Amino acid sequence: MCILLASSAHPKYSLILISNRDEFFERKTQHTCLQKDQSILCPLDMAVGNDGIPKRGTWCGINKNGKIAFVLNLRHNRPQEANLCNPGFSRGSVPTRFLADPGPFSEWCTFDKFASKYPPIRNGNLNLFIGDCKTQQFTAMDSFGLSRPVLAPEDPNLVISNDFIDSTTKWPKIEVAEKLLHNLIHEYQDAAEDELVTKCLELASHCQCESPKVFESDQLTNSNIFVAPVEIPCGAKIGATLPCGTYYGTRSQIVVLVARKEPIVTFVEQVLHDADEDATKYSPSNPKERINFKLTLDSPF
Repeated sequence: MCILLASSAHPKYSLILISNRDEFFERKTQHTCLQKDQSILCPLDMAVGNDGIPKRGTWCGINKNGKIAFVLNLRHNRPQEANLCNPGFSRGSVPTRFLADPGPFSEWCTFDKFASKYPPIRNGNLNLFIGDCKTQQFTAMDSFGLSRPVLAPEDPNLVISNDFIDSTTKWPKIEVAEKLLHNLIHEYQDAAEDELVTKCLELASHCQCESPKVFESDQLTNSNIFVAPVEIPCGAKIGATLPCGTYYGTRSQIVVLVARKEPIVTFVEQVLHDADEDATKYSPSNPKERINFKLTLDSPF
């Protein structure tokens, strides 16, 4: 299950984002690149839907106007609150629609506003982080209607995974991630950018519980920020929408740094696994590929 860590507290960067994508390794994916006439920077989900067409949605991205979005699956055991999901709906379409729209963040900044612009958001079980890097306004919401401003000066850190954002109890991985994020921001305020990116990726690779070779229970995905490759038995409920192949785990990691004093965004994707055959070949200390982008935001900044 994926995780997103965000902070607006660093003196050099108005926004730091750290994200793990936990997914089946065989799910077809295009690594981070510029899309939509070079205006949107994001990876793409290339899994084929029931209509035989690649979805081409994304789980994270930023556009040259400074709008940013991350979507995560929402897992819950509340049948009475279950939000019926349209079989044809792709969560990846939610960030894509937001990033492609030329309108200001203020037209999307609450669940009701977002749903009026893109009603299908009501059809999927998801958590969503969106924001405007220029105005430094950010919102966390879910598909059940919750939305709230986040990353304000009095509460500058945020961790979201696949539980309800307003849950009264926290998964172990969220509690650990909150502590590690707080420590990272305070310990590396003067770090060079390359060092800070490295430390962000190290945080994303934190694994506090030993991972089994074969999936046994939700405890694995609830407890570990980083999910090492694990075999998924046929029929096991891991929370993925399109099970494919054998191995599941953290297959890519993304770090985003938005400079505080200039319109520059550093976007780094560390690719770990693209197929089942990669499961034993690569790791955070030996990634398959690291992709680095510098994106200049449009004026004004």
